[in-house]
Amino acid sequence: MLRFMSPPATPRATTLGLSGFLAAVSIGAAGCLMQPSFAAKVTTADGVEMEVPLSTAVIEITDGPVSIKNFRFMPMKMEAGNGIVFGFQLKFAQGTKPAAITVDDVSDEPILNVYNDNAPVLSKGNNWNAVSRAHSPADEYAKWLMTLDNTVKVYRFTVKMADGTTHVLRYPVFVPAQLKKFVRAQLGVG
Repeated sequence: MLRFMSPPATPRATTLGLSGFLAAVSIGAAGCLMQPSFAAKVTTADGVEMEVPLSTAVIEITDGPVSIKNFRFMPMKMEAGNGIVFGFQLKFAQGTKPAAITVDDVSDEPILNVYNDNAPVLSKGNNWNAVSRAHSPADEYAKWLMTLDNTVKVYRFTVKMADGTTHVLRYPVFVPAQLKKFVRAQLGVG
């Protein structure tokens, strides 16, 4: 005797099977996209507690009107050997204008002033770009490069705007030991 499947059971089984398949594919795809992320919790010299991503990826810090697009430290020739400079790029929202910009290293006591610009000029695209003076590997601004372990640094950007408001952003930097070793080699200090 020939038996036919019950018509109501077939569509339901197909629907449940399709739902299960789609759920499995979604979970599988999400699992492939998940990246482990690690962070260190630090307290800056000015008393602010923050999480620093333990990654060398460039991050963007913003509060809306002001964004830190880039922060770099780079080896540079000096009159007496090689030194390190800090490079900054801030982006400002359309219609905003900075009146003064200060960059401080707030990683440790004492707080170090890295750069001041009391008459910032914006370039095309509302960007502010600047490079600090060169620092010897032995001075306070760069001596952290001489340690052999990983380092976490935090730089505070204080931006006074033409409209009288003040924006304070902190840029965390994780510097792994291997990168410090490479920079020391570039500086010629081992």
